[in-house]
Amino acid sequence: MGTVPTSRPLVIVTNREPYVDEKTKHGIRVVQKAGGVVSALDPMLREVGGDWVAWGSGSADRMTAPGGVRPVPPKNPRYRLHRIYLSPDEVSGFYNRYSNQGLWPLCHMLIERVQFSRQAYSVYRAVNAKFARKVARESQQRSLVFSHDYQLALFPSLLRQLRPDLAIAHFWHIPWPAFTVYRRCPQYQEILRGLMGADVLGFQTSDDVDAFLTAVSRTFRHVQVDRDNSRIHWQGRAIEVRAFPISVDIEAIEELVQTPRITRLADGIRHRFAQNGNFLGVSVDRADYTKGIIPRLEALQEFFSRYPHRRGQVNFLQVVVPTRSEVQAYRTLYRQVEDMTRRINEEFGQEGWMPVTTIRRSLDRPRVMALFRAADFAIISSLFDGMNLVAKEFVSAQVDKKGVLLLSESTGAAQELESAIHINPWDPEGCAASLEEALSLSPEERQGRMNAMRRQIHQHTLYDWVTAILTTLDSVTESYVQS
Repeated sequence: MGTVPTSRPLVIVTNREPYVDEKTKHGIRVVQKAGGVVSALDPMLREVGGDWVAWGSGSADRMTAPGGVRPVPPKNPRYRLHRIYLSPDEVSGFYNRYSNQGLWPLCHMLIERVQFSRQAYSVYRAVNAKFARKVARESQQRSLVFSHDYQLALFPSLLRQLRPDLAIAHFWHIPWPAFTVYRRCPQYQEILRGLMGADVLGFQTSDDVDAFLTAVSRTFRHVQVDRDNSRIHWQGRAIEVRAFPISVDIEAIEELVQTPRITRLADGIRHRFAQNGNFLGVSVDRADYTKGIIPRLEALQEFFSRYPHRRGQVNFLQVVVPTRSEVQAYRTLYRQVEDMTRRINEEFGQEGWMPVTTIRRSLDRPRVMALFRAADFAIISSLFDGMNLVAKEFVSAQVDKKGVLLLSESTGAAQELESAIHINPWDPEGCAASLEEALSLSPEERQGRMNAMRRQIHQHTLYDWVTAILTTLDSVTESYVQS
């Protein structure tokens, strides 16, 4: 991944852990978690060593981590994973209720779904304090602490109270809402104070930065907010607030999709779903209401109704991964997706052709990348999304440069991938027209659009994201850490 931009000790702090130990009937199985943060930070810690603090959620985690410490990777340990164990009540209050029924829908501006509870907040704060105590104990002097996301919003301030010598960067992966929405959180002042314990606050887009600065200036009238330099002066410190758009490791994806195995998988997918010149469209989402799965199905229904000549020509394969099944709203959504998919297939299906096929489980990374390479188009229909790395993964996997990306304008990725066909997920008629436009593009137009997006990702990779944040943190804190 290149040179890590600091020689100071590193501590990564996330809700989810990079390696999970699970009990099986054949013994303990180690699962390496996928995802943008893990795929960037795990190689970095393998290179330089350090510590990763996370919730130990695996069924065999305690067995493999005496004293809460698990050397990882298991076969060739390079750094230490420190696991924090949560009781069922803590998981419920901290994760399910306050984080995922409160902050998650609030930040995605789906106000009607927001459920806040003072009791859940009390648990949320206690778990954030547990993380802070663990990091305070395990961190060396002069360490750089890199914490993440909405589950740990109070963590930076709680850690600073315990270890004012540490340098702290916190990255907020999801959107930051407009202030009129944000202040509906009963604890909105506490959340802001928690985040301002960091030295560097990272967001996905400049719009998120602007919304956060507005929240601070509107909430704390006495605080100096320097919008020209994206800086907050707070409690004798200058907090850097910057946009650091997260990305993917495009070179690793290119290498993967061109292996013989993935090439065969992609060919097999096309043989099954795109015979006789048919178009294959794909989507890959968690069963989450922010991903716009129902609006996307409404757009497909409109498409097949408005463009009847496309019936029998277009196959759409949607991967819908069950998630957060303990939350009623997610279980309800999954049933709605199944019901609407069935209605579309009953209305438009013909002998030997079914418009929409659903895979109702998680696919491993190689199979997802094979699906992306095989596809003629992908639809990303998020209602709101901080970035949406699926869009960048699809582009990265398109080494044949024949696919078209239809991308919600409500994603952070839309600000970078300008050559995608941008769609409004709330407009099914417009989405249907955009899909017809995508299918009508010449091969040269498709290739030109894909080349432009691939150049952008090559110039702004996942490792550039890590480097930018850690370089900023190292720079802005070196002077006072030394003192």
